[in-house]
Amino acid sequence: MLLANENIEILDSLLLSAVSMGIIMAILFLIMMMIYLMSWAYRQFRKKQEEKAKKPVTAEAPAPAATAPAVPEAVAPGSCGELKLVKTSEADAAMIMAIVADNLHEDLNTLRFKEIRLIGSDEDASEK
Repeated sequence: MLLANENIEILDSLLLSAVSMGIIMAILFLIMMMIYLMSWAYRQFRKKQEEKAKKPVTAEAPAPAATAPAVPEAVAPGSCGELKLVKTSEADAAMIMAIVADNLHEDLNTLRFKEIRLIGSDEDASEK
């Protein structure tokens, strides 16, 4: 260890300076690589999020006509099939669907609801 009152030669001071600068450059290089890796991971994450947002909803292949289920006459354009309401009004169901779409940050027509059921009523407790 060097003391404050110890004299060192020029070659020793140059060697000590070179080693110190090398250590500093190595640390700066490691910090630069960490920043690069974090930005690369963030770009990949954003790319996947953008692809997911741009991905169109693909329609399922139609089943053969002989085994196709009956389609209701009044299906709204852009809808994904039937919705079964159990002890729920249409207004309540619409509110629930809007809240779910808002919380998921998705468009309502990209979600598929199969059934909306009222739970917690006295009749449901007696059925179980």
